[in-house]
Formats: sequence, C-alpha cells, structure tokens
Amino acid sequence: MPDTPPDLTALWQKQPTSHIDMLDLAKRLKRQQRAQRIYLLVDLLGFVPALWAMMVTWDALSTLLAGCLVALLVITFLFYTYIAWLRRHAALARFEDTSHYLGTLKKQLLNNHKIARLTFHSCWLSGVALVAIFGLVAAYEDYSLDNLQNSAGILVIAGIGLSAMAVWAHKRAARFKLEYQQLAVLDT
Repeated sequence: MPDTPPDLTALWQKQPTSHIDMLDLAKRLKRQQRAQRIYLLVDLLGFVPALWAMMVTWDALSTLLAGCLVALLVITFLFYTYIAWLRRHAALARFEDTSHYLGTLKKQLLNNHKIARLTFHSCWLSGVALVAIFGLVAAYEDYSLDNLQNSAGILVIAGIGLSAMAVWAHKRAARFKLEYQQLAVLDT
C-alpha cells in the first residue's frame, strides 16, 4: 500500500456545480423589493377606509360594537406591524453587493411563506371574530329580525371572500416554500 495519498484533483474537477445566474437573481430581488413596498403601502392604506367608516358611524355605534371594532382595529394594526417587519428584507434591500442577493432573497422568501401562512390563519380567525361580534351584538343588544337577516348576508359574503383569500394564501405559501427550496439548492 503506497504512503502517498491519491490525487483527488481530477475527481474534484468532475463534480457537478450549480451555476447561479446573478442577473436573474438580481432581477428577482428587485421585483421582490418593488412588490414588498407596494404591499406595505396597500396594507397601510387599508386602514383609511376602516378609520373613515368608524368616524362616520361612530355616533350610531353602540358601546359594545364600538369597543369590538376598536379592538379589531388594534389587533389588525399589530398584524400589520408584524407583516411590515417580515417584509423588511426585500423592502429595505441595498443593491450594492451581489454577494448578498441570494441570502436576501432566501430570507424574504421564507418571510413571504410566513406572511402567506399568517394570512391563511387570519382568514379563518377573521371569520370567527365576525361571528363572535355579530353574536355579541345580537345577544346583548336590541337586535331586530331585519338586522339579523342583514348580518347573515354580510357573514355569508364575508365568509365567501375570506374562504377565497384563504385558498389563495395557502397556494402562495406552497409557492414561496418551493421557491425557497429551489434557491437553497443553489446555495449548497
């Protein structure tokens, strides 16, 4: 048995390598940055109609309903703050050094997956919250049959909309997970 170690240079040079297309990666990251900034703005602007509706109808709202809506608005703002924090990787990305593109994009894809899962779970939680609010108002306040029928219609429409959004969020979560896994292969 020879004392000299075998020459592994030829074997090492035959190993397959994955080529990272930096132009495509930079384009994807810039697209993510633009999308995340737009999402941040749209999410923030979503508070405007809610606040406007509460201000316009504030005098007509009962104390119970006003309290429920304020609590819901505060919880929604906390969700917005968390989602804005999750969007930070792409929204605040600097494009000075290409060595960080892959890492930044991977972090944002993981956070996009978290956002999509949070959206999915917030859909069914929103449905539960709506039923609870209407239930509380119906149980503790003078609620006519006409109001109850209107509330049932609102719940059905909201339920259909929230169900569609939950399906959309579930598909997005799967897509972001797959994209992350594809990028993780490039990193190894």
